[in-house]
Amino acid sequence: MPSKSADVRYGRVRRGAELLLLAVIVAFGWTHGVLYVEGGSMEPALSAGDVIVYRRVRVVPERGDLIVFEHGGTLVVHRVAGLLHGGAMRTRGDANESSDATPVEAGDVRGEVLFVLPSGKAASRVAASFH
Repeated sequence: MPSKSADVRYGRVRRGAELLLLAVIVAFGWTHGVLYVEGGSMEPALSAGDVIVYRRVRVVPERGDLIVFEHGGTLVVHRVAGLLHGGAMRTRGDANESSDATPVEAGDVRGEVLFVLPSGKAASRVAASFH
């Protein structure tokens, strides 16, 4: 049977680990975001149902980067097709034939895509296997 002092030490270590985990989660939430892909404008790079993780800080988009930006109150993920004077960007969905009509201002950029969890592609493959 463990001693009472061992139980106290275990409790302190556990509380410390819980506080550290909470701090990491809070810090990650300030610096990163997670989005669920709903549309198909970024096929084949992103599919509906995929989940993306994006970085909110130190974002300096370059041509070819996938960025998250606000357009009409909605978050959109498109590729930077070109950089314009004054920091604005021309964007385009990979599945779209032409660039977006309105340039994206630097202040509308919310982040840069870091990685994709291809859950939409996986779900499509599973569904196709049943047909």
